[in-house]
Amino acid sequence: MASAKEARDIVSHSGWLSQTPQWFQVSVLQKSQLLHFETGEKLFEAGDPPGGIYGLVSGGLRVTLRPGDQSPVAVHLYVPGTWMGEAAAISGDRRLIGVSTTRDTQAFHLPLAATRDLLNQGLESYRCFARLTYWHAALALGAVSDLLIRNAENRLIAVLLRLSGCRIETPPNWRAVDIDLSQDDLAIMSNVGRTKANTILRKLQSSGHIEIYYRRLTVLAPDALRERLVHNS
Repeated sequence: MASAKEARDIVSHSGWLSQTPQWFQVSVLQKSQLLHFETGEKLFEAGDPPGGIYGLVSGGLRVTLRPGDQSPVAVHLYVPGTWMGEAAAISGDRRLIGVSTTRDTQAFHLPLAATRDLLNQGLESYRCFARLTYWHAALALGAVSDLLIRNAENRLIAVLLRLSGCRIETPPNWRAVDIDLSQDDLAIMSNVGRTKANTILRKLQSSGHIEIYYRRLTVLAPDALRERLVHNS
């Protein structure tokens, strides 16, 4: 597990917080608590009342939706440096998504009262949170766009790139992260048949683009995957 200093460095040099002013970063981290969660713990569920926001330091977080009366469906995984939960805190409405851990996880928690205190500090502070909401909206729209890709292999590659935080480009400080999904889960998320998805994944492993383990996989070459996506279009 990361020390408090290491945890602050991780979220200060990647993701949303790294793109905010220094004074805002300091305020967020001073008001946040560094928490540890075990595998399978729920940070919050869809329909929960407003709460604070979370910033992933290490481990894994699964995002789920609950369409109508159906069981929750995994739609995304967050990478370290990602913050989430601000929409309900800002609007006062109930949570739209559920977030739970896929392994032992460390995350910062900025309580609801502290979040609202920051929101009340002025327009620039509000804009910082608006950037986070904008990022989440862009992520959701990108996921919808990727599901419209007709070619099954391209559609699955696009999902792999999104899950590894490299859909549009590979961040300068990017490090390979484990994607805690079974091949069946990934097939559902990509809207690809199970047999077809397994065939594609084995091909990508043979070419050195990914590595497959039990109920998880790792993207090794995001730039090469992106080139393959363009080439196959």
